[in-house]
Amino acid sequence: MSQATEHLHQLATVIGPRPATTDAEAEAADYIESVFRQRGVDVERQEFDSPRTYGWAFVVYHVLTIGAAVASGWTFLRWPAFAVAALVAFLFWMDIDTRFGLSGWLPPKGPSQNIIARHMPRVRRGERPTRVVVVAHYDTAKASYAFSPSMVKNFSTTFAVMKWCTLLVPVFVLAGALPFTDSWDPWLWYATIAASAYLAVPLVINVHREIFMPAVDGANDNASGVAVMLGVMERIIPEPDDAGTRSFRPVRQGPEAARAADVVPEGAELRYMPDGPADGEDVTALPDDFEWAEERPAPSTRQEHLDFETIEFDAIGEQEASAAAPPPARERFTDEEQQEEPREERKGLLGRFGKKRRDEAAGVGGWLGVDDGFDVRDAGRKIGSWEKFGDDEDEEDFGFKGGRAGEDALGDPDFAAVHASRIRRRISETVDRALSDKEVWFVATGAEEAGTWGMRAFLDAYGPDLKGALIINLDNLGTGVLHMVTEEGMARRYRSDRRLVSAGKRVSRENDMPVRARPYTGLSTDATPALARGYRAMSVMAFDANGRLPNWHWHTDVEENVDPGNLELAERFVTETVRSL
Repeated sequence: MSQATEHLHQLATVIGPRPATTDAEAEAADYIESVFRQRGVDVERQEFDSPRTYGWAFVVYHVLTIGAAVASGWTFLRWPAFAVAALVAFLFWMDIDTRFGLSGWLPPKGPSQNIIARHMPRVRRGERPTRVVVVAHYDTAKASYAFSPSMVKNFSTTFAVMKWCTLLVPVFVLAGALPFTDSWDPWLWYATIAASAYLAVPLVINVHREIFMPAVDGANDNASGVAVMLGVMERIIPEPDDAGTRSFRPVRQGPEAARAADVVPEGAELRYMPDGPADGEDVTALPDDFEWAEERPAPSTRQEHLDFETIEFDAIGEQEASAAAPPPARERFTDEEQQEEPREERKGLLGRFGKKRRDEAAGVGGWLGVDDGFDVRDAGRKIGSWEKFGDDEDEEDFGFKGGRAGEDALGDPDFAAVHASRIRRRISETVDRALSDKEVWFVATGAEEAGTWGMRAFLDAYGPDLKGALIINLDNLGTGVLHMVTEEGMARRYRSDRRLVSAGKRVSRENDMPVRARPYTGLSTDATPALARGYRAMSVMAFDANGRLPNWHWHTDVEENVDPGNLELAERFVTETVRSL
């Protein structure tokens, strides 16, 4: 059974708000790492420095843009104002495109970390398994009036206006600085002031956010994504082999402890049997299904040592005769007596060396029960196929020449077949080849809400390994209708990988899952920097009936507003998508 709800509870309620670079974020990373290690996978903790927030960088962008617009009213300041406004617009664009900008350069900064777990299948030489990367961030954002219920419904529009006003201000300033636009004064300057004036609204909101607003619990954004990622990991990676073989010291509980634990049905009567055998009970008696064991003597535990210097073997043809009469007693000769016994020395063409090689060959042939006339090809033709190997006991010239496995200590004639059947059943029931044969990375990123810095650090460190990998980002899955994101991006619109989208649509259709496809027009996710850098990625998110993220960056993003059914559906959908890749 999936533990997704328990993981969400630990992150959102027990740990609570987890802003980037804080102790709470590190505590959440420790918890995720412990879950990975309990599953027995290889875990790496990737540490990096990250800004604590993007808010102050946007404050600087808005202040400089407004200042350049005002300064452009003076003729001698128009070209310096244009230079400032153009530089700000360029850095702002690159910043929201997850490239570089003031948000990565301004203090304060602090330590953050990614937790990376890898499931590496056993592959043959030359094979390249499909590599899938499942990503989810575990940090949380501060609340903001821009995400209040009354304003978040227009977030896409307000953000687009802010973006285009920042880009239009340097255009208006440049137009006012050209000689042939002197007749447009002062109207062109008024238009520049109007474009920059709108930026005062996000300026005030960001200042208020950074000074007065607390961080949210982040149950939906994004404890839900981490919980689903851990659930997918539990479905893909089997439990460690020793999970069911650990020995525990038995603890004997009395009737009072059983009733206190509320495990005794009402009206039930408890009876305790003695630990040892009852009086008069024969502990050596065998069960009915072990009657075959009485027919055989118990195996001897005495170790017998064979002296290969003195032991003699009968020829194959003498086995039946020797079985009828007991073999005569063999005498043990000393080394001196053996040396006195005359031996016929035969020298070959190569002298003593040739004789030694013939003696060794004769010794191996005697041990195998074959003579110099044994023809391997002729014996193979008599066998015909491997299915008849050793089964033809009527052949006088060729008996059983194969090996066999040892039997169990009790001498059960069906031991080998039963044991082999048990192994096959265990493998077929517990191992899903479509999943276990894929190389799957599970990456819990930090500092996503500060500007996707965890994902950027991951791509910088493992870029060459991720070429051709399929990246699935999980974000805001706790409530709403599950969707595959077909395109996203704050500056440019990046299309999601077509193979991932097609696989998701096929899984949704074949398994009758209510998962749809739609574009996402909000802030960047961890899939955005991957798509911007040419990697193959797709986000999986849940939206309400109005196409918005429920409880996004607001105080209502708590555990009580998460639907466990959504987590179960997302877990199944992502698992089946990985299976189909």
